[in-house]
Amino acid sequence: MEKQQTNEIISRPKPFLKWAGGKDKLFYQLRQRLPEGLGQIQNYYEPFLGSGAVFLNLVQDFSFKNIVLSDINEELILVYKVIQNDVFELMQIVDQYKKKYSKLSKIDKEKFYYEMRDSYNIQRFNINHKKYSDIWIPRAAQMIFLNKTCYNGLFRQNMRGEFNVPFGKNYEPSIFDQANMQLIAKLLTNIEIKTSDFEFILNSVNDNSFIYLDPPYRPISKTANFTNYYKSGFVEQDNNRLMQNLSVLNSRKIKFMLNNSFSIDEDYLTTYYANYTISTITANRMMSSISDRRCKVSEIIVTNY
Repeated sequence: MEKQQTNEIISRPKPFLKWAGGKDKLFYQLRQRLPEGLGQIQNYYEPFLGSGAVFLNLVQDFSFKNIVLSDINEELILVYKVIQNDVFELMQIVDQYKKKYSKLSKIDKEKFYYEMRDSYNIQRFNINHKKYSDIWIPRAAQMIFLNKTCYNGLFRQNMRGEFNVPFGKNYEPSIFDQANMQLIAKLLTNIEIKTSDFEFILNSVNDNSFIYLDPPYRPISKTANFTNYYKSGFVEQDNNRLMQNLSVLNSRKIKFMLNNSFSIDEDYLTTYYANYTISTITANRMMSSISDRRCKVSEIIVTNY
């Protein structure tokens, strides 16, 4: 059921990472389009977790019996699981990085960044993403540090799985907020967090569920690709698989909300979205490498209710 509102000012958690397509600043627009009776729905699924902004906002207002969060990016899920299991140890290591970084000159900060990036890439061969261990904790700390000091907060991997984002010249970053991190850890208690392809998650959805989907957007220009924020990418065939799965969910009368880019051709709309409700929201595009191209853009919201 929907949580009771009080007059107390309660601190709402914020995403601990900057992530392409993060929805924290858009949630007020998304909230207006949530399904009626969401408070009566027991299960919540989010198979493209990213920054977790929608989850972090929804869980403040609604009490779901079961929550499943997932993403195909194993490095991202690693960080979530460390926060869930060892948040205090994680914060200690991140704080050490923060203090060391703050004392360096600008030249040495850049050097420190690339040393950290090299270490992060080398250590990937020592990580078993299928079995939680103590070595996950410093790796999660490295990722948080790199995310807050790399160019534009971007997470990008090449085909070898190497994090390859350059230094962002962010000399005074806010690496992490201790109170926010602890609050997120508390919210993640007893929540299922998985490294998984979206199809596996959607095939396991229970009845009486709501699903929020924020997949890599269809390209908004002829020169753009779906994404290279994960080493295996997200291609047209993946998008087609997603649309087919949504059709199955719709036939089961399971409610979902999906975000996508606005520049979708008419044929695509007719093929995939004809039976759904489409509305438009406004977002700030912040991931462009050219600052003049960071502007307000339209996105669509697709719902089956």
